[in-house]
Amino acid sequence: MGLMSSTALVVFAILPMTSPDVAFAQSSANPPVSQRESTQDLVARLNPQQKQRFEDASKSFSAQHYADALAVCKQLLNELEGDAVLSKFASEAALNSGDPGFALTTLKPLAKADPDDWQVVALLTRACAESGDTPCRDSGMAHMLDLHRRGLTPLTLQHYVVERVKANGNTLIIRMSLEPWGYYRVYALGQVLDSDGRIFLRATLESDDAEQALFAKEHPVEASKGIRGFSLDGYLETGTNSNGQRTQTHYTYKFFVGQPSYATLREEFVQIANGKATPLSSRTNLVVP
Repeated sequence: MGLMSSTALVVFAILPMTSPDVAFAQSSANPPVSQRESTQDLVARLNPQQKQRFEDASKSFSAQHYADALAVCKQLLNELEGDAVLSKFASEAALNSGDPGFALTTLKPLAKADPDDWQVVALLTRACAESGDTPCRDSGMAHMLDLHRRGLTPLTLQHYVVERVKANGNTLIIRMSLEPWGYYRVYALGQVLDSDGRIFLRATLESDDAEQALFAKEHPVEASKGIRGFSLDGYLETGTNSNGQRTQTHYTYKFFVGQPSYATLREEFVQIANGKATPLSSRTNLVVP
């Protein structure tokens, strides 16, 4: 299965060519999406010096120089206190540079002012996860699903980042799906990046529709209750073949009766990222469609 290779996180990078509208909570009431400040709205009211600094921060973020982007955003927030666009941008930069505490402090007022802002909820969920606040993390994940069911997340939003974890000198990014997607119905995705930010290994929690008949035969009681079978899979990049086609090795690690909890899934992804998981089977030199 060919999984996406983009390293961009769910919420922005706040670059003008890729950034979705972001929210600006002006009161305790929930403003309609159309009334939330966008990146373009923010830029329009910056003076020339501030615009240049904002552009510099965006370029630093894009280059994965997150600490530099955060430093500039903090300066701008001193001049534009409470601005939601800057606050979310700064929070993601803080998370990427290992400072979940700043993100928590910055995001909580925004979440209180506008609990329907999916970007704030996603970032706050991640800040809770990376600060070790499990109840807050799980509450945020449930909140994201609720927003999705209510049609308050973008139609194009497939999944969101729950946390980044250091693993064996690399970085593991764990994403949860708002709905299962792809041919194999992916419920969760773990991307392992090397020190240069390149994804070389993916882990997935899948529930392939084609496998459910066999699951029902082997687990009739569970299947009669609507419980699905799940598999834990891995996809290792193996370069290109003689025809110049991208190839992967596929690993099957484990099967689950019903969807495992995030805590269980996180531990499995970490084991895979650290090279400590033993696959049940593997297939190599598979051409990525």
